[in-house]
Amino acid sequence: MKRRVTQFLSAAVVLSVATLASAVPVIDQDQPNHPTGMAGFNQTDLAQSFQQAHSNVAGAGIFLLHDIGTSDTVTISLWDNLPNQTGNLLASGIAQRAEGNWVDAFWNPVVVTPNTTLYLVFTSANNTPIIMGDTSDPYSRGQVYANSGYGSYPAYDYTFRTYYDDGATPVVPAPAALLLGVIGTGVAGYLRRRRAL
Repeated sequence: MKRRVTQFLSAAVVLSVATLASAVPVIDQDQPNHPTGMAGFNQTDLAQSFQQAHSNVAGAGIFLLHDIGTSDTVTISLWDNLPNQTGNLLASGIAQRAEGNWVDAFWNPVVVTPNTTLYLVFTSANNTPIIMGDTSDPYSRGQVYANSGYGSYPAYDYTFRTYYDDGATPVVPAPAALLLGVIGTGVAGYLRRRRAL
C-alpha cells in the first residue's frame, strides 16, 4: 500500500510539473496590415524595429506575398541593434516559407527589457519572396529598414508579429500548488497513521 501511495504522489508531482512546463508562445507585438508588397529579399539588409511588452522574446513572424517564388526557408533573427551598428545577435530561427501566409520562426526565449527597441532581421535562401507591409505608419513602436546599409523608412512597417513564452518565468498556478499541498498533507497523515499501528 505504501508503494502505491508513493507512486500516486510521484505521478501527481510529475503531472503538476508537466502542466507548468507546457509553455505556449503567445503573440506580443502584432502589425497585421498587409496592403503592400513592401520588400523583396533581393534588396538585402531587411529589418523591423519593435518594442516587446513582455520580458522575453520567443519567436517572430512575417507575412509573405502570395504566388511569388518557390518554396524555401526564411530566417528570422533577433538583434539588440542593427547588425551594421554594433548589434549583437540574440537568437535566430528558421521556418519554411508559405506564400500568402504567416511564416513564424521560434527559438528558446531570450530575456529582454520590456519597451526597449529590438530588431528583427529577415533573410532567405531564395531572393524572390516579398514581405508584405504598410506605408501608413501603422506600428508606432518601430519601423522598416531595407536595402544595403539598412536604410531607414520611419513611416513604413512590415507585416510582422513577435511572440513571448508565457512559461519562461515559471510561477506555480494556485490550483497546482493547492493540489500538491493537499496530496502532501494526505500522504504525510497516512504515513504517520501507518507508523502508529
